[in-house]
Amino acid sequence: MDLELDPRKQKILNAIVQDYIATAEPVGSHVLVERYDLGVKSATIRNEMAEMSDLGYLRQPHTSAGRVPSDRGYRFFVNRLMVLSPVADAEARQVQAALRSAENELDAILRQTCRLLTQMTSLPVVVTSPEAIDGTELRQLFVSPAAADKALLVLLLSTGRTEHRLLPELRLAATDALLIANALNDRFGNLALSVLRGIDLETERPPVELTHLRPLWLRLVRELVQVARGLVENTPLFFEGTQNVLVQPEFRDVDRLGQFFGMLQERAALLELLGIEAAAQGWAIQIGQEMSHPNFAALAVVSSPYYVGTRERGSIGVVGPTRMDYSRAVASVRFMAGVLTDFLTRLAVE
Repeated sequence: MDLELDPRKQKILNAIVQDYIATAEPVGSHVLVERYDLGVKSATIRNEMAEMSDLGYLRQPHTSAGRVPSDRGYRFFVNRLMVLSPVADAEARQVQAALRSAENELDAILRQTCRLLTQMTSLPVVVTSPEAIDGTELRQLFVSPAAADKALLVLLLSTGRTEHRLLPELRLAATDALLIANALNDRFGNLALSVLRGIDLETERPPVELTHLRPLWLRLVRELVQVARGLVENTPLFFEGTQNVLVQPEFRDVDRLGQFFGMLQERAALLELLGIEAAAQGWAIQIGQEMSHPNFAALAVVSSPYYVGTRERGSIGVVGPTRMDYSRAVASVRFMAGVLTDFLTRLAVE
């Protein structure tokens, strides 16, 4: 837990994170003595670093090497020690002017936003379109007979969008349609599409009172899952700056580079990560193994939602090694999300 680090350990961890971000080299006690005013001798720092390693905040890549932050160390840093590097006024003005110069066409605006953010951070950038449905919930569904051997399934989403599916070879009495629609709404209403797409059809069962309608239930649930999967997998994503990982020392390792480009193919996982609810400060950070996905284990994601008016419409974020400059990344992402919000909101009312 965070309370396991006393003020001196926190100061040492902060120095190690800052040094490792800057140099990409494991940090030894002698380096800390030379570069930082920690007020203690090298032997004391070594002991503190050993204790922090035992607590899981640091790790040692090689036996004779210094220490580097672990995922837990980075998490402590961003939660407790990080001081944001504000975007300079001159840079802010340049970014705002560059975005205003974009065509008033959504794709052009989002691509320009990506380009600007990758210039600010030197990290790959990903942004979801306002049309993205990650985080969208199923508000209500309707089922009704459409013909002697057809049924109509209508899904009302939290965005106001509706999806219609005409299901052939499905006989449905009006009374059964009402019963099963009510039960489906009780079971699946207000669930996010990202949850619905993961329903296990092998174990799915209707309520006991609708056991006699089990084939119909399974047919409708299967259709619901297919709709959710189709919407998630076809959500527009915009990328920029993926070549920036090539200059990061971590990605000289072919396996890690392969993991990164594999991550770019994981559209549903990326949408889920970008859709993580932001903290009160307006941004979210996910680090390494916190993301529980093999292609993300060496990466970190910093994201922030953007709005049109008061309504959240998408997310923008940067992806990079866990050894990213979190202070700069968070400040830049949050700033760019705000600029995009202002720009799209003005367009919406013009």
